[in-house]
Amino acid sequence: MSILQDFDWQCKYTPSDGDLLKKFYIPVLSCAVRYDRTTGFFSAETLAAASFGVEELVRNNGRMRLIAGCTLNEEEVNAIQKGESLKNTVEASLLRSPFNRDNGIVRDGLELLAWMVANGYLEVRVAVPCDPSTKHPCPGHALFHEKAGIVEDKTGDRLVFNGSLNETLSGWTKNWDTFHVFRSWKDDAAHLDADENSFQRLWANRESTAIVLELGQAIRQCLLNFLPDDGELPNRLKGQKKAQPPKIEPEKPVEDNVEDAFRKTWQFIHEAPARPDGGERVGEATSAVVPWPHQVHAFHRMYDNWPPKLLIADEVGLGKTIQAGMLLRQAWLAGKARRILILAPKAVLRQWQIELREKFNLNVPIYEDKQLQWFPSPALQGRDRQAVEDDEWYKQPILLASSHLMRRRERVQQLENAEPWDIIVLDEAHHARRKGGTKLSKDTPNQLLRLMRSLKSRMQGLILLTATPMQVAPLEVWDLLSLLDMPEEWSADHFLKFFELASHPAPDEKDLAFMARLFRVMEERYQPLSLADAIRLEPNQRKIIANKVLKALRADSTIPLKMLQAGERRYALALMKFYSPTRVLISRHTRELLRRYHQAGKLAARIATRKVTDFLVTLSPAERELYEAVEDYISSTYDNASQNERTAVGFVMTIYRRRLASSFYALEQTLQKRLDMLEQREPVTQLSFEDIPDDDMEDDVLDSDEAEKLEKKSLRFEEAQAIKQLLKRTRSLPVDTKVQSLMLIIEQLQRDGYKQIIVFTQYTDSLDFLRQQLIRYRKAASILCFSGRGGERWNNQSWENISREKTKQLFKEGEAEILLCTDAAAEGLNFQFCGALINYDMPWNPMKVEQRIGRIDRLGQQFETIRIINLLYENTVEADIYQTLRDRIGLFGAFVGKLQPILSRLPRAFSELALVSRDRQLAARTQAISDIQSNIQEQENTGFDLDELTLSSLEMPERNPPLYDLPYLDTVLKTPALLPPGYEAAPLAGDKDYKYVIPGRKEPIRVTTDPSFYEDHAESVELWSPGSPAFPW
Repeated sequence: MSILQDFDWQCKYTPSDGDLLKKFYIPVLSCAVRYDRTTGFFSAETLAAASFGVEELVRNNGRMRLIAGCTLNEEEVNAIQKGESLKNTVEASLLRSPFNRDNGIVRDGLELLAWMVANGYLEVRVAVPCDPSTKHPCPGHALFHEKAGIVEDKTGDRLVFNGSLNETLSGWTKNWDTFHVFRSWKDDAAHLDADENSFQRLWANRESTAIVLELGQAIRQCLLNFLPDDGELPNRLKGQKKAQPPKIEPEKPVEDNVEDAFRKTWQFIHEAPARPDGGERVGEATSAVVPWPHQVHAFHRMYDNWPPKLLIADEVGLGKTIQAGMLLRQAWLAGKARRILILAPKAVLRQWQIELREKFNLNVPIYEDKQLQWFPSPALQGRDRQAVEDDEWYKQPILLASSHLMRRRERVQQLENAEPWDIIVLDEAHHARRKGGTKLSKDTPNQLLRLMRSLKSRMQGLILLTATPMQVAPLEVWDLLSLLDMPEEWSADHFLKFFELASHPAPDEKDLAFMARLFRVMEERYQPLSLADAIRLEPNQRKIIANKVLKALRADSTIPLKMLQAGERRYALALMKFYSPTRVLISRHTRELLRRYHQAGKLAARIATRKVTDFLVTLSPAERELYEAVEDYISSTYDNASQNERTAVGFVMTIYRRRLASSFYALEQTLQKRLDMLEQREPVTQLSFEDIPDDDMEDDVLDSDEAEKLEKKSLRFEEAQAIKQLLKRTRSLPVDTKVQSLMLIIEQLQRDGYKQIIVFTQYTDSLDFLRQQLIRYRKAASILCFSGRGGERWNNQSWENISREKTKQLFKEGEAEILLCTDAAAEGLNFQFCGALINYDMPWNPMKVEQRIGRIDRLGQQFETIRIINLLYENTVEADIYQTLRDRIGLFGAFVGKLQPILSRLPRAFSELALVSRDRQLAARTQAISDIQSNIQEQENTGFDLDELTLSSLEMPERNPPLYDLPYLDTVLKTPALLPPGYEAAPLAGDKDYKYVIPGRKEPIRVTTDPSFYEDHAESVELWSPGSPAFPW
């Protein structure tokens, strides 16, 4: 990226200077990270004129703000004075001059601007001239006689141009522009500051001669109609090379100059992230992630309110780890966080490590088995593991650790004695809960909640993540929010009472006064509720009512509350619910919310529609007999166990039952393993994570060691002969009817245009069975696998391991049509280009199904409708319950909101039904379905709904351009004089990566500053930015 001082700018440009697009607009915007522009009128031609050269700004990842004038006529001004809305009048005035698509030059300019608006590069506002004394709009008065532009580069230098720019179509295409130029590094800086201050006052609507408004929805949509097709770039961004940074060719500088440049460059790289006005974006700009608006909002809620305290409860697939990662990277670069602890279930630690590295260039070690284990990236080959003592591991500055492991007494003591943490992140935070229900009188925290309470005084910031909404009971919400330093006045009993009263349509004065006191506590602790928010929540947006109710809530006397009318009381309730701790301390977004924003034109990425189908598989007579025989073995073994042994026996029996629902082959493998252990041919080993239940309602989630103890304990209740009989019947089954159904579904989906399909199963055993069956009917090369073993593909006569990177690449490039996955792949592999997913089995925890679907139902999905097919054995517990929920609440297909607590109870319900004997199962199944129906009715009427109580915003906030970014680092990398001694970089073919020499390493590695290239080659390439072990930080 060039900088402004690389060019010799003239003081004045006129038509006689030649092609001003090439001589001025393109060069100046090739330096820009910020471009502020005023234009005389809001019209197609003037907007297109303002787009001069802005493709250069886009390539720099810069941002543009545009203010366009709007002139009203006498009739419109009179209507406003009679009470007509100014915003509506302005919008109607602008819409009377529709944008014309006939002229290709104008159309291309509008297409580029629309794309910039949709992708967060451009924000447009409209300025209406007004009388400075009255602030009333003035008719027929042009606002901007001199049009101006302000450009800022990455060093902070600025350039202003202004003059009588001719904004007619014939004018600007024929270079009839005349304007002056002022530069911040010259003597004319005072003139520049005047123009800068004028624009900033206008943008903030603080200019006495104008009223500045955001674009109305209708006129915004009018502009967005020029958007190119999904996934396409505007014509003016196609086929053009990215602007290259200037070549550093000094005239044989003296040694002092080289050393000075080196010192200043690295001082700037180190210090910039901690600076204001753009430093806060360096972490994002030097990583491989482009966040969506809701992720940007969550980041600023945390980073701008230090220390951060937030519960992020977005739906699966909306990027909670993106929000946490943005915070961690920026806080680490800026020096705000020097000690960071990330706690997550053991099963997802690896996914966390991969995502932090691939998206945020942070190679964070996992603490496990007395080792620190980094991701084995190219720069760490041979140095990715380090033994560590029990009294040393917690001294690591940034660390990933198992939340299950940390619950143990010795680990708790170590954490409590460690130096305080700047930030702790707790993933799957809903596992921190009370034992035995949600009674206020019974404060018995489970081990994880006890741990988090003990760490409150040992940390500054705390980020809680959960995709399972804490809507089961308000008390569970309170337990988590209390970890985030909620005001003391919001005690558990006050919290519960507040939301109980809030659900009543007409509380009395005493109750209103109680709630108002808590409302005032919120305003004192955080900040007063803004009048703008209050007006927005008032049913008719009446300012006078908003002021009246706010004054009543803020008054120490109860008299103003008593004076409120019934409608005003309902409004007061809405205000207080809106400004409760749930609003301040929880960030929550749903797909339904994002879909509404997309439809309103506020979000460019499409939110796909789900079409979910349950495919019921009819078991063959032999399969049905075996199915029932296994059910009989499970229930009889469980019933024969003593009461105090049933936990262990029930645990193993439900493993059989879940595997039976997946595939007969998966069941066979487990039966054989159990038989080998019974006959002592095989020792009792740790269970696979695939067999450890994920029940959100359990008091304490099992870890692998606890599961192993239960497995050993249950062995003496099982009979080898009975297992042998079941194995014999399993192995004698003819063709598997479920596999036949799978083949038919795949063929139909491909006929419907879904060439690529993902097939999910819970178990690696089922995956192995499926691929052996599939290659009998399809080309083996068309099948890929991904499981806990990593990626696999067919190579001649066997399956060979391939990297995760290669698996993604091959599927993305269409080299395979079928991707078989276990739930180990339900995190970290995202396939927006694939539109169909088959659930070969249905986990008992529906959140697992949502996580699977989240691999394809992501922002930017290429298919308008995605297909989800659920395979279920007919007349089974799973089929009956899931179909009830599909029919009643649209499970997996529609947003279920406050009904989600019902879903968290399903794993326990399935487990209990799996252990019931067949003669009692019909009645038990009927009762379970009846209970679900009753729970749905109750929850619909009285449920605690977080989506009504949390703050959501998808407008991209106004942000400063980053002080430096990856293109800047690319300039440093390719300039030998700026690299530390011993480091060397030479570009490789394709100009995307470099051969890179690190002092002390025998072999060079590959590095890149291209985030797209890095995303495709993350396992074999390092991203050259702070955080990578290849970067000389």
